Amino acid sequence: MSSLEQATVTPTRSRLQAGSSSELRAENFSDWISLVGNRFGQLSLSTNVPRFYGSLRSTHVDETCITEISACAHRVRRVASQIEPTDAKFLKLSLLLEGRGFVAQDGRSAVLRPGDLAIYDTSRPYTFEFEDNVHVLLMVFPHHMVGMSADLLHQVTAVAIAGDRGIGKVISPFMEHLGANLDLLQGINGIRVMHSALDLITALLSSELARKKPEGDTRRAHTEKLRLYIESNLSDPDLSTARVAAAHFMSVRYLQYLFKEQGQTVSGYIRERRLERCRMDLLDPAFATQPIHLIAARWGLLDGAYFSKKFKAAYGESARQYRLRNRHDAA
Repeated sequence: MSSLEQATVTPTRSRLQAGSSSELRAENFSDWISLVGNRFGQLSLSTNVPRFYGSLRSTHVDETCITEISACAHRVRRVASQIEPTDAKFLKLSLLLEGRGFVAQDGRSAVLRPGDLAIYDTSRPYTFEFEDNVHVLLMVFPHHMVGMSADLLHQVTAVAIAGDRGIGKVISPFMEHLGANLDLLQGINGIRVMHSALDLITALLSSELARKKPEGDTRRAHTEKLRLYIESNLSDPDLSTARVAAAHFMSVRYLQYLFKEQGQTVSGYIRERRLERCRMDLLDPAFATQPIHLIAARWGLLDGAYFSKKFKAAYGESARQYRLRNRHDAA
């Protein structure tokens, strides 16, 4: 795209912020830069459309942002010089509703047509180009909200995932309904819906990984079965690497090898999923009067000091501070 207008956009906010789903409009490219510049990290934007216009609606649910965008043809690039090691790490899932798109990251590229989905990572360079007028739904969420390692996620970035077959046939209309009902995604019900969406996205990406694996390679299937077992037994305080291995009649060493292939440890994965479940309960009004140590114990974390230390390391504040802050934000 030969650019008539281009700019590098530096966000005025370093993290996703709460907001409404009110529509915001841009009548020219400079206005569009101002709108996009408050979102999702430093970007370079360009267009060859002399009379550019665009609009967006977005809402924030927990740590996730959903944005519906309609705009003229333009290009979005995130280059290496714009990425700092301290930048928050987000994933972007796009659903193309109208138009034609092109996405590139990690040495791969894909053409997107209406109904197609694609995922890409803000912590590494990428390009997303819309060749004509476009209508797209964008979901942005932190890495930790998906139960997959970064190594696995890097294998499915910039891949066109068809929305008319397989699990994509479930995800695509589900996301489209989310976009059409942004105003309804409020409070704990919105958080629950969003976490269901993230579970579906994890299933979609796992399916894509399985499709890419050579025929006869069973390690991926083994690992998915192990993850499901762990997820189903997080409340068991005795859940451990040895317990998981014994339940699946394999050695601890082989179990550790399967997770190491994906850049994780078994104990680290168990801890991450338990902490995420605790974080969800801290947001839930149904547990507002339940002591924090009982919430932690509910998910197998019986040592209060250990839980407090790991929660703060994972989320940057104590569980008590997290609960109080989100209670005030909700009010």
